[in-house]
Amino acid sequence: LISLPQSPEPSFNDPSHLFAPIPSIMLAQRSSSFLFLSPRILPNQHLRSISTHHLRASSLLDPSVCEIIEDSNDPALEDVWRLRFKVARKIMHLPRSHPAVLQLGDGTWGVRDELDMAESTVHFFIRNPTDGKVVAAIRTVDANKSQLEMEKFNWHNLSDEIKQGGAVEWCRLCASPEARGTTAAPMLYIQSVRYHLKKKNNNFIFMVDQKAKKLLNYYKKWTPTEQLTKDPVRCDEFEPGRKSWVLSMPMGSPGSLTRMKFMLNVYYPAVLGTCFMKSYRDLGPSPIEEAAPPSEEKKEKLEEEKLRVA
Repeated sequence: LISLPQSPEPSFNDPSHLFAPIPSIMLAQRSSSFLFLSPRILPNQHLRSISTHHLRASSLLDPSVCEIIEDSNDPALEDVWRLRFKVARKIMHLPRSHPAVLQLGDGTWGVRDELDMAESTVHFFIRNPTDGKVVAAIRTVDANKSQLEMEKFNWHNLSDEIKQGGAVEWCRLCASPEARGTTAAPMLYIQSVRYHLKKKNNNFIFMVDQKAKKLLNYYKKWTPTEQLTKDPVRCDEFEPGRKSWVLSMPMGSPGSLTRMKFMLNVYYPAVLGTCFMKSYRDLGPSPIEEAAPPSEEKKEKLEEEKLRVA
């Protein structure tokens, strides 16, 4: 029922790859209950399930939908580091020698950087209801509290004019293979928007891969997106040679025309669009993660055994 622009394989540096705001359906009313989809007026059990399972699940008051963590020392974030490594290892063949890769206390591997531990960063992630493993995650970085990721790696420097309006950067979006195509990534997007609207951060900064021209055109045609770079900029922390455009999606101040356009063309269609997607709540058990390499002690024993056999 809904056709989204196609884009290349996802990258940590490109939060647009796993979801895109859905073209406006123009049916939503600015109401927490979405009366036209209220369970009391829906004709059958399937539609009632859609209303309860998806729309009501977008509430920030429902912790089962999305965990939001501001404290960088929260041990739950290790599950996010593990997911990143799992995705980067599978898609980008990220080596364990990469500076952002670290071995966690239980012997598994994760991906983490300085911004993950900064006060400016908020983490959003969703767990598989079946086994509790994190299947999708994104972080936002407040431009007025620290450097953005794109600034940290000298990809693009955001102007002070944009920062003054309250700007945050979407970055490090990743989803496990089994969660792609489900509501997991769109729910992260919805939750992060709601969170930052309450914080009065009215502008999202993000990147779109240079190969995703259809997606770029979509943003420019259907959303209040502004292109900040004329040409794609280098963003090759994980993938050599990768380039992306830098975009800004202003949400506007409350009551403004920009806010109205954002809500009607981006936010409400995204919420409604999840009704027609497979729910992440229906995922089965997550695949077994890559085993940790043998410890030094075990390596020595293996070498001794090889010598003994020889």
